[in-house]
Amino acid sequence: MTVKVTCLGGAVLDLIYGVDELPHEDGKSIARSFAESGGGMAANAAVIVSRLGGQAIWCGRVGDDDKGRRILDGLRLEKVDVRTAKVVSGIQSSHSIVLKDRIGNRAIILYRSEALEVDPSWLPLEKLLVADAVLADNRWIEGAVALLSAARARGIPAVLDADSAGDDTTLKAVSAASHVVFSAPGLASLFKTKTPEEGLRRAQKHAPFVAVTLGSKGVLWLDESGAARHVPSFPVAAVETVGAGDIFHGAFAFALGRGQSEEDGLRFAAAAAAIKCAGEGGTRKLPAYARRRSAFGTPENLETSIRKRCVKRNRRKQ
Repeated sequence: MTVKVTCLGGAVLDLIYGVDELPHEDGKSIARSFAESGGGMAANAAVIVSRLGGQAIWCGRVGDDDKGRRILDGLRLEKVDVRTAKVVSGIQSSHSIVLKDRIGNRAIILYRSEALEVDPSWLPLEKLLVADAVLADNRWIEGAVALLSAARARGIPAVLDADSAGDDTTLKAVSAASHVVFSAPGLASLFKTKTPEEGLRRAQKHAPFVAVTLGSKGVLWLDESGAARHVPSFPVAAVETVGAGDIFHGAFAFALGRGQSEEDGLRFAAAAAAIKCAGEGGTRKLPAYARRRSAFGTPENLETSIRKRCVKRNRRKQ
């Protein structure tokens, strides 16, 4: 059975420059590499769903400019369904300049138009809810609330990617979701807490399942009893972390759509994110599992294969 996942939210055109060190003062830096890649939290999640062999829908808003066309063309090349996307006349599409150093650190300058209409009434929910799981990011709260609420009412896993660039309105989307995975900065800023566990305990009052990604330290989550649980990361020599969180969320939604447990889904997502961190070049370098589905078989075998790839890449970097 092909897993169907709808992803709603941001799509960005990323211009990625590799530098020896991130600039700390006024001056010039020489780029040692360059890549143009599709980006954005929900768009990247849709791409990894497609790469994993799933059927992905991306729904969101782009401008009617060249950047918007390149964003949509890039998603189509990844076999992501963009027929429900909205092209807004007279708006410049989201784009970013990404600087990344040799050890995986990054600096991102993002442009996102504030003229995009926030009203979600145009969303074709009936088309978007023909899915085994849905995912939304916190870049368009009104749209996220509409999709997550409708999915949850139908018993469809409704995943929220709660990143740090949101604001207090993110809480509305948290309350609408069935599964919320925060970034550590996003959790701390939303609930004004000092530790991830304290933040999760506050978040659990709003959503049935909550977790927080901690980078190389893995993932912390709360089980049904409220006990803190931990999923370790897969050790790799990170060369590019851009989009790793997006890949994590997309793989997690895919795993839930397959019927995996939350814990297995977190471990599966951690493995996919590790592969992303071990390679550079944006979404162009994501592993194309869909082309070799028969070689991986079950989710457990897929995770084993990802683990082996991580080890091999790690050895090559040492």
